[in-house]
Amino acid sequence: MFSALFNASLRATGLTALLRRFRNAGVVLCYHNLVADDREARIGDPGLHAPLERFRRQLGWLAAEYEIICLREFVDRLSAGRPLRRCATITFDDAYSGVFEYAWPVLRSLGVPATVFVVTGAPSNGDPFWWDHPAVRRADTPDRRRRWLGTLCGDGSAILGDLGPARPWSAPTAHRPASWEVLARAARSGIALGAHSMTHRALPQLSDPEILNELVASREVLARHTGATAEFFSYPYGLWDGRVRQAAQAAGYRAACALDYGLVCEGADRWALPRVNVPATIGAAAFEVWTSGLRPHWTPSM
Repeated sequence: MFSALFNASLRATGLTALLRRFRNAGVVLCYHNLVADDREARIGDPGLHAPLERFRRQLGWLAAEYEIICLREFVDRLSAGRPLRRCATITFDDAYSGVFEYAWPVLRSLGVPATVFVVTGAPSNGDPFWWDHPAVRRADTPDRRRRWLGTLCGDGSAILGDLGPARPWSAPTAHRPASWEVLARAARSGIALGAHSMTHRALPQLSDPEILNELVASREVLARHTGATAEFFSYPYGLWDGRVRQAAQAAGYRAACALDYGLVCEGADRWALPRVNVPATIGAAAFEVWTSGLRPHWTPSM
């Protein structure tokens, strides 16, 4: 309740509008998946699957308040030192099927570009991502999450095995990775595709050869199946360090996206771009506050 009042009061004072108008900073939004309604949003990780109508309202507001540009133009402006004031760009991590079924029609109707980062080992088998499995949702704690992303390197097979025998789970179509056919059709229709690694493991936990494979092989596989050349990379789980950043730059990516919260200001590191990671449950006032760069350090309820 307090956080909702806090966000509403910030919006009511006009502070968020002033920041959008005068601060020379752009915003890179990160979504994950879209689903049909609130019922489907409760399946899997509750922070990742946004209902269609909530996204539609957010995008309508964003289109009225910002110049929404593609990630390539956003990075071009950053590289050239051109103003990013009231500029926004939209990204999706993981390439869920729901992005293409629900988000793409909304984006297309508004003429809004987007970049989807693909885990290139996922489309061929279509298996659900480990973090959406009901057994994971039941077992998830901060300590276990640290072990999963640290000791187990964010490896889905290892994490599910660590939980013991789990009953097979048949995820809804929107909660599964998009197929190569869908991805290729989307690329031809104007969606930009980026690389999100081969296996979605935590890159800082991997050896140098493994990191190189995740960066380079993912781009090659994406090109082979879709014809799209990935100019941009998104770090799995948003995790990176100096070694990973240097490898992304050396691999030839024009920029790489993290999940560190913040706006993109002049001189920002292109291989560690901050983003506003949009929780699926975020309210309208909080969405305006977060996109203006005022997200509180404490974790709010939405």
